[in-house]
Amino acid sequence: MGHPATAVVLPDWSAVRDEATRHLQALIRFDTTNPPGNETPAAAYIVETLRAEGITAEVVESAPGRGNAVARLQSANPTAPPILLMGHTDVVSVERDKWTRDPFGGDLVEGFVWGRGAVDMKSQVAAELTALLLLKRSGQDFERDITLVAFADEETGGGDHGAAWMWAHRRDLLDAEYAINEGGGEPIEVNGRRFYLCQAGEKGNAHLRVTARAAPGHASIPLDDTAMLRLGRALVRLHEWQPPAVVTPPMRALLATLAPAFGPEGEATVAAILANPTWDALAALPFDADVRAGLRASVHNTAVPTIVHGGHRLNVIPSEVTLELDGRILPGQDPDDWRAEVQAALGDDVEVTLVSGGPGLAADPASPFFDAIAATIADLDPGAAVAPYLVSGGTDAAHLPGIKVYGFFPPASPARNALYTGLMHGHDERYAVEDLLFGTRFVYELVTRFCGER
Repeated sequence: MGHPATAVVLPDWSAVRDEATRHLQALIRFDTTNPPGNETPAAAYIVETLRAEGITAEVVESAPGRGNAVARLQSANPTAPPILLMGHTDVVSVERDKWTRDPFGGDLVEGFVWGRGAVDMKSQVAAELTALLLLKRSGQDFERDITLVAFADEETGGGDHGAAWMWAHRRDLLDAEYAINEGGGEPIEVNGRRFYLCQAGEKGNAHLRVTARAAPGHASIPLDDTAMLRLGRALVRLHEWQPPAVVTPPMRALLATLAPAFGPEGEATVAAILANPTWDALAALPFDADVRAGLRASVHNTAVPTIVHGGHRLNVIPSEVTLELDGRILPGQDPDDWRAEVQAALGDDVEVTLVSGGPGLAADPASPFFDAIAATIADLDPGAAVAPYLVSGGTDAAHLPGIKVYGFFPPASPARNALYTGLMHGHDERYAVEDLLFGTRFVYELVTRFCGER
């Protein structure tokens, strides 16, 4: 990698804080609730901001209103493949009456920017946008092109108007060796040592439907066997059932990285767990409740009930009731095989069907790019380390199979990270300006370190 050969214009981080905040506020004020999405205005804002400073950028629509922002800071003579800064501009729906402030107001109050998408993930998009502007202003000529893409349509899971569509129809714009994405960067404390989690894999999905059937009747005459009763029993079985723990390669790497923090016998403890992974052994590791909950999700296939349908009149006992399960499966797990396992656990008095599903991703985290992430964090937070892991959710990384994607956007405060976990997709979503600045600086320093200057 190269080293600075010319005078570099260094950022004024106080001014950067204000600039990144303005971009986050602007992005939140575009209502990009998906469905329907309507991401084009947000994409146009990103493109116009970059073009104003001489960066090549365009809006690519997969359908009317479903815009993806694509920009590239070009090297005069690249000697290595590009890197990709990626994110999405669509957000989930809101219950406005449950919010303290306008969810699309972008209010700045006591150091936090409020609004839907502040955590997931317009903060990271704003940071990447700001970092790309800083890289342009720095005057450096990098060894690689630097691409920024703000996708549409991530929150529905399919990426049909965003990442999946772009990979199928405009793959030329996504040419990259490595990418930074959402899904990681959370700082955790283990016995006084700080580790930042870096997503090196993610679970797949298996949308399951449970159907219970029985004879209908008039509600004035109770029946001993109903569809409601059968579904209720199935729900209890589901709640009490725990599949076996499975430690995937990213989670093996996580445990190996954390082992020294587990005490003098840490390496032996991890070796024993890897030889015979059980949830009891994993749960005994010295994690707080939030980290333990994330660990549990990352070593198990899961099926969580989220939506119930049933009945059509108050005085009619329904003949059929259905339950939707949000299934998340580990890399290597076949969605239909998982359906069969859930069916066996719930019993024969209900039917489990697979509505849709897709595989998970697990990659060896080792790479020069991962090393650059770790080195950048070591500079920004001396004494901290970076640990790879498997995220329990899904991201657009699943739609970009030709790129090695790492989920990493670190906040400055472990305490606030716990707050963000509860706010994501929840009420009163907000993001601290200090964490936005920290994330912006991380992206800038990472790209400068990895792409170098000739």
